[in-house]
Amino acid sequence: MLLASVVLTDISAIIVAKRSLIQATESAAQSAAHALDLETYYQGKHSALSFLVTDASPVIPIDCAAANTRAAETLSDIASSAPPTGSLTRSSTTAKGRLIRPELSDLRISQFQCNGTEVLITTTAKARLPIALSLFSFESVSLTASAGTTSVKKRIYSPFGIL
Repeated sequence: MLLASVVLTDISAIIVAKRSLIQATESAAQSAAHALDLETYYQGKHSALSFLVTDASPVIPIDCAAANTRAAETLSDIASSAPPTGSLTRSSTTAKGRLIRPELSDLRISQFQCNGTEVLITTTAKARLPIALSLFSFESVSLTASAGTTSVKKRIYSPFGIL
């Protein structure tokens, strides 16, 4: 019965850590997708009759270099808000109001793909098990999460630029 409780506790911790990693990955992908490529976005938009022409592509172009930087900064902010892995803080927020996820460590981007309209990020992290028994030879597990996104313009009819 004790062994079953330990195993269930560790499985629950892994599930929470995996969800935390997914949320961090989604946050980094969303941040990256908002890195607007201004030159491509405004290309050909300044003619006198541009309001009569419908926009062929509702997708917002992404500056891939800026997107990579934004994703790394977002993930760094999330990783730096967690306490050191040696401390077991039960508080749910830091002084800055960020969530603490002590079950994650070594949070990093393992793959970043950007084609100018879409971003795909794969992250990895280690999840520390709350109860490590000598019966099991590991104290943590490696987790991976992926998230992809794009930004799309909202279609509105506004011939005079008034919303």
